[in-house]
Amino acid sequence: MKLRLLIFITYFSLVSTNVIIAQENKEILGQIINEVTQEGVVYATVSIKGKDKGVVADEDGYFRLPYIYKASNDVLIISSIGYATLEIEVNTLEDNIVNIIGLESKTESLDNVVIQGSKKKKEFIPARKIVDRAIKKINDNYPKIPHSYIAYYRDYQILNKKFFNLNEGIMEVFDAGFHTNALLYKDNQTVLCDFKSNLEFPRDSLLAIAYSEKGQKFIKGATIGGSGGNELSILNIHNVIRNYAKQSFSFIDVFKQNFLLNHEFRLSKKLYLNDEPIYEIKFFAKEKVTGVKNTADGIIYINYNTFAIHKLEYYGYEANDLSPFYSVKIEYKPKGDKMYLNYISFNNRFDVKSEDNFKIDDVTFDKSENAFFVTFNNKLNKKTIENKKNFRFIYKKKKLKINKITATKDNIVKITLVKGTLKNGGDFDEDSMKDLTYKIKRVQDAVGRKLGKVTYVKANQYRELFVQEVFESKQRPSTEHVVFVNKRDVLSESIINENFTDASAYWINTPLKSTKD
Repeated sequence: MKLRLLIFITYFSLVSTNVIIAQENKEILGQIINEVTQEGVVYATVSIKGKDKGVVADEDGYFRLPYIYKASNDVLIISSIGYATLEIEVNTLEDNIVNIIGLESKTESLDNVVIQGSKKKKEFIPARKIVDRAIKKINDNYPKIPHSYIAYYRDYQILNKKFFNLNEGIMEVFDAGFHTNALLYKDNQTVLCDFKSNLEFPRDSLLAIAYSEKGQKFIKGATIGGSGGNELSILNIHNVIRNYAKQSFSFIDVFKQNFLLNHEFRLSKKLYLNDEPIYEIKFFAKEKVTGVKNTADGIIYINYNTFAIHKLEYYGYEANDLSPFYSVKIEYKPKGDKMYLNYISFNNRFDVKSEDNFKIDDVTFDKSENAFFVTFNNKLNKKTIENKKNFRFIYKKKKLKINKITATKDNIVKITLVKGTLKNGGDFDEDSMKDLTYKIKRVQDAVGRKLGKVTYVKANQYRELFVQEVFESKQRPSTEHVVFVNKRDVLSESIINENFTDASAYWINTPLKSTKD
């Protein structure tokens, strides 16, 4: 059985290990961690008290904050399901370091899980019944009137713990309400306020090519859905809460109809968010749905009182593989009496075939340096050039002795010869270069492609949207004042409406990762 994923082309990128401290625009940097385990709190919400603005931390708990909030003595409200909400004054955070902020876990046993309003004092609710009630109450818990939200969007690829092809920007998304088709209804539109490719992170064109079923870039064991749309459209389609009555991905299928049928459920624990109790329910896809080659599981978080779905995490696996090859994470948070999107993150693993895509562009000799300079077409994995045995230069049938090898640039290697190896220090002109032969082996580029060979590279592709401000009742503007994103054209080709909203009032929450090796 092949899985159905709704994918499009993508423009991804990034990751390494060192945190960037120096910034062109001064910012406060932080990381939210579990104070016991010291691990980052995934996608914790950082809100500005009294201003209805905020940012969502990344998967490692890192976030950026414009310095203006420290200058104006603002207060941060830091929250995440399963943790006690924390308030902290921004002016207590230090400059030029990553401020570590610990959150205290807040969970409870399930001894007191009861149906609200039941005449019985204690009536335990089966997990399936909780989920069933939550699905039936979507129409009550989510907005049916036009609203909008301003969000930070990014897409990228991760390979060998490095980000590639990061694109990011600020956008305002207009939603006419949950009763409308998110993709097709005319008033459901997006305005691009700021968008760019972040050139501080490496680019690789092969990782960003379009998918094809049997072509150069593909998802092993999965078929690609034909819903169409650009990166943002496909991300939104994977929001199974917003599109609860529409076909989605395996094995959610139509959330309203198939989620209960396709999965087994069990209550895990009782968590809290801002003192509001929430069920944590784990679920597992049935084998008759997944087949024997795949498995899937996840967690759904449902409000104890209102049965609103706060968060859904879904993971699909190949059999006997502990690492998911696709995942979707969605969170909604309350504002007034309704739930509004907080973030959505979609990740899938893919394979890309490199047909001699890593090669040598040029070889030159510098007499003053007594060295050859080899220029490659891609950025190098510098660890693969350390062994001198991987480089052999022969001039007029004589093997040249190599002294040392160094990288002078990301894609240029300097091969310094032993002094005296060449008579008269060497004098290579166009004719004498014809007598030079060389062999270079076991060298790889930063992506992992082998020099001059067909290579299959595995990477992960991400699309993510993090809401920074919600407007509970805001109509779509007229087309006289704004140009909307074409839902089928890639975002890089969309028109940026620079004067539509003050994008500087929001912030590009670029991952706090360095691109250095």
